Amino acid sequence: MRLLAFTKSFGPIDPARLAETVASVGAEGVDLLVREGQTVSPADPGRIAAVATELECRGLTLDVVTTDLLDAGADAERIIAACGENGVPLMRVGFYRYDPAAGYRRRLEESRAALSRLAALAARHGVRLAVQLHHGTIHPSASLALALAGDLDDVRFYADPGNQAKEGSEAWALNVDLLGDRMACMGVKNAVWRSTADGWVCEWQPFADGGVVPWAEIVPGLRARGYAGVLSLHVHYPAADPVAAVRRDLDHLRGLLG
Repeated sequence: MRLLAFTKSFGPIDPARLAETVASVGAEGVDLLVREGQTVSPADPGRIAAVATELECRGLTLDVVTTDLLDAGADAERIIAACGENGVPLMRVGFYRYDPAAGYRRRLEESRAALSRLAALAARHGVRLAVQLHHGTIHPSASLALALAGDLDDVRFYADPGNQAKEGSEAWALNVDLLGDRMACMGVKNAVWRSTADGWVCEWQPFADGGVVPWAEIVPGLRARGYAGVLSLHVHYPAADPVAAVRRDLDHLRGLLG
């Protein structure tokens, strides 16, 4: 298993500084977020090439590009083409949100059609898509993510036990078994439930401080099951020094790997 740094917490730094930062925290590669306010914005996907070059100069890899893309179109064409041109093997799509007013069946039909169009576009550029398990969507669990993908056999999955803590709980081993060899990435973060005046809330927690997700069980369990994909560390909690926070959490994750 290889350790990636998800770039969200680093903000809009330039490609060279991003690569230097990733090298300094001890990650082996990058899960690059393409979004406004980041190193690469959807309007300028050409910077993916600059990021890939700067990473390569430091012996690092660009393993995943994370996007908010939900359907094929001009933006999707440019971003996916840039991924293909720079050898990015996996691109995460956006979140197909659940809408109670529309209902699950309607959202499933609409979302699967959109994902199918994106998958066809990605295939033309030699890029594989990944659907991330995420709260607030129609794909919060392994079974529902598989239902969304339907017969799109080339779509991969981005597991995320921390995200699932936001919407309840699901046995991590069941997720891994269901996704099988289509699980291409696992997001790594932790959370805690806190009692507030407005009721119980689930909040992000420094990975190194523990939380409700049993990572000390999950990491060796992944190894026992032969998982050889990537682990993408996410720092979503407020941190005065995001770089130090990523470094600390990565060190803790590396310790779990042994």
